Amino acid sequence: MALSEVGERLTTGRPAGRRRELRRVVAEVREVVAGRFGVLHLRGPRAIGKSALVELLREQVCDEADVLVTTCTGSEDLAAARSLLGADAVDALPAGRDEHARPYALNDLVVLRAADRPLVLVLDDAHRCDRATARWLAVLARRIPQPRICVVLVYPCAERIAAEEMFADLSGAVDTTTIDLGPFDEADVTELIARECGFIPERDTVLTALEATAGIPEVALAWAAKACSRDVVPDVEEELVAWQLAWLQDQPEPTRRYVTAVAVLGGTEAASAATLAEISPAAAEAKRAELIAVGVLTPAGCFRSSVLRERVLDGAEDLAEVRTRAARLLTDEGRPQEEIARLVMLLPELTEVWMFCALRGAARENTLAPELAVSYLRRVLDAVPGHVDTRRELATRLSEIDPSAAMDVYAELLADVTDPAVRVSVAISCGAVALRVGRGPEGFRLLSGYLSEEERTGRLAAVDPELRAQTEAMALANGFGGSATVSQAMDRARVITPSEGRAEGGRRLAQQLARAEVLRGESLPTALGHLRSALPAPGGARGFWDVFTVTSLHFCGEPAAAVTLVDEIVEAGDVETRKVALATRAGLVYDTGDLLQAERDACAVLEMPGPEDFCALTVLASVLVRRGDTDRTEQLLHRMHTPRDPVEYGWALDVRAHWLWNCGDHDAALDMLQRCGREFDAMGVHNPVLVPWWIDAVAVNMRLGRLAEAAEIAERGADAALAWNTPAARGYALLAEGMSTGDVLTLEQAVTELGEAGSRLCEAQALRALGNALMRAQDEKTARKHLRAAMDIAVRCGASMAADRAHELLTAAGGRVSAVHASPRDALTSGELRVAELAADGLTNREIAEKLYVTVRTVESHLSNAYRKLGAQTRAELAVQLR
Repeated sequence: MALSEVGERLTTGRPAGRRRELRRVVAEVREVVAGRFGVLHLRGPRAIGKSALVELLREQVCDEADVLVTTCTGSEDLAAARSLLGADAVDALPAGRDEHARPYALNDLVVLRAADRPLVLVLDDAHRCDRATARWLAVLARRIPQPRICVVLVYPCAERIAAEEMFADLSGAVDTTTIDLGPFDEADVTELIARECGFIPERDTVLTALEATAGIPEVALAWAAKACSRDVVPDVEEELVAWQLAWLQDQPEPTRRYVTAVAVLGGTEAASAATLAEISPAAAEAKRAELIAVGVLTPAGCFRSSVLRERVLDGAEDLAEVRTRAARLLTDEGRPQEEIARLVMLLPELTEVWMFCALRGAARENTLAPELAVSYLRRVLDAVPGHVDTRRELATRLSEIDPSAAMDVYAELLADVTDPAVRVSVAISCGAVALRVGRGPEGFRLLSGYLSEEERTGRLAAVDPELRAQTEAMALANGFGGSATVSQAMDRARVITPSEGRAEGGRRLAQQLARAEVLRGESLPTALGHLRSALPAPGGARGFWDVFTVTSLHFCGEPAAAVTLVDEIVEAGDVETRKVALATRAGLVYDTGDLLQAERDACAVLEMPGPEDFCALTVLASVLVRRGDTDRTEQLLHRMHTPRDPVEYGWALDVRAHWLWNCGDHDAALDMLQRCGREFDAMGVHNPVLVPWWIDAVAVNMRLGRLAEAAEIAERGADAALAWNTPAARGYALLAEGMSTGDVLTLEQAVTELGEAGSRLCEAQALRALGNALMRAQDEKTARKHLRAAMDIAVRCGASMAADRAHELLTAAGGRVSAVHASPRDALTSGELRVAELAADGLTNREIAEKLYVTVRTVESHLSNAYRKLGAQTRAELAVQLR
């Protein structure tokens, strides 16, 4: 239904609502019946239902008084009076000899009409009344002897001043009542819906209608009409907006300026809108109240409808100029930079310095969304493309949402900037972002190129030593982040002089120099020397860079120190650091043979938000392949992307080799292991303990009967291991040699060294090889002892494939043993399990003996076996393993 039709229905049909206002009007009229001259001002916004209320008044008092109604048009003198009293009657009155004659004659005419019944004179659109009628009404109020007359002046709120001026003499002559007609209230809307739909609506329905229509009668009627014709909640926003726009068009210029000011400023304080609209605060407050009444504004002073706000802005003249004045106003008032920036962003062009400052200031706010900050800074750079500080700020905010794009900005800055202090800061930031997005080789080339250029030009001497150390460390970290630059990074590390002291830059550089030495595998003492400088101070903060120290400590033969440090990082680091530290810990505990803990850590990392961590994927795949879970391993292999770290790269190739072996493709498995060796050689990575691919290659060659190839690989690996000289390196060398030669003494030494190193999976492998060698020497009894130990270790580690191989050999050696256990607790005999469970519950050895009716010595024996098989040292650890 069109609003024009709605308005017609409200006017021609019996109006609904307005009971409260009608009671007040009727009460005023009945005062007239009692013999008082009354003047009633009935005002309200246009189309709010003033004329409809007059119709209700006519119906209500028709039995008590005569109601004469006219609509003023502003035409010739006494036009309103002629319309009220009849043109013929007024024209027939004598003109008289002076200007007062006609009014007095009109008074006589009215007295005659009011002799029998009170008279109500209604002037609709009273602000357009002719002045002669207005003067006559003032004379009537002062001169009529028996005043049973009520004058009702109906006009819009916007014309209040004109109407009050027109009838100032009348209002000053008698008591005056004013009724402000606003939107429908709850009772009015209830009556309207009931009339239109034929039933009394529930209160929730009425409140919904009020919210949707702002109580505007025309819009409420449209809502009710739609509600009757369908079962869904009507949408009358367009009708309401159309009504409000039409209403606004009828308002005086100051009101329209105020509305535009509020639309431009949004939810800013009312005083600012008043200043922008160039009206007084008192006038603004009055306009605000009126705008709230008709649903344009909320009680908080904001636009109720975003659609209406946009329409107001679309129709505003000189909008760019208004927005510029608004932004300058907020700047002068010291408003938050973000409020100013929102306005500046809407300007067609930036022409003044304060505009740039507002955008940059807002972009620095931590509470501002990074996407918004980036848009602000890009707008500044559109106007001043080469501004260095703005480009740095842009890169900083970009790093929060698009690190790769941030790196590109940093790279451009590094090429353009010449100031040494600025360049070094940009270089460090560029390297940090390159690490995050996996663009290590590119970051290394940028940073190493920058350092070389600064050295060549002599500018590096002007750089703070701490910042230089950080830059060198960042360059190396990026270089080690991709296979293409690992060798170049190690070459650069050879010529770097370590920093003195324990400042952050020096520690980071020491971490990377130790990392380079670990990858080369040439000098364990040199690596340990760097690590002493890299260790964080006791009680000091632990962060992302300390993860590099953890890895180096582990491969330098300090696994306990490595685990202690990584645990501290996991506890103290932020989310991203904790994720990297957990993934690193998963790899290191896997390397020691604790597959159960490695799986827990890897799964925890993969459940964390953000991109999948390659290290965690690789560790989980390694755990699964050791259990013979070929299908799930293959799924993980498909999810792996290109690794960043050379050790992760080697682990990925190693797990693929094991998967190929489990699939029965033995030649492909051997090729994958040998590929790992070739890739490491190309990178310059020669440390034999990082990824012991060569031990697996020896084992595969032996199983394929390729004895000469096995011996050659074992000899080459042993030479490299001797240079590194950690327990793990010595154990690996002895294991490879023992497997290739079958020498029992060598394998016994390997078991000892690997046990000391804590490499439990390799220890189980050495025990299995030792048992096999003893079987060939026909010493089945001793062989069974070592094979049973190998199987127990494999079960404790969770490596069911290794346990199966040990079980096969143990059975071949005449051992009587049940099937391989699915979990560490299944490795215990029934007696050992009962004793272990009671001990884990906190019972003493004597209490366990009494409970089970055995000797204390038997309990001690069972408990000792349980500790050994489960790899536990305390009752608390025993409880954990038995869960």
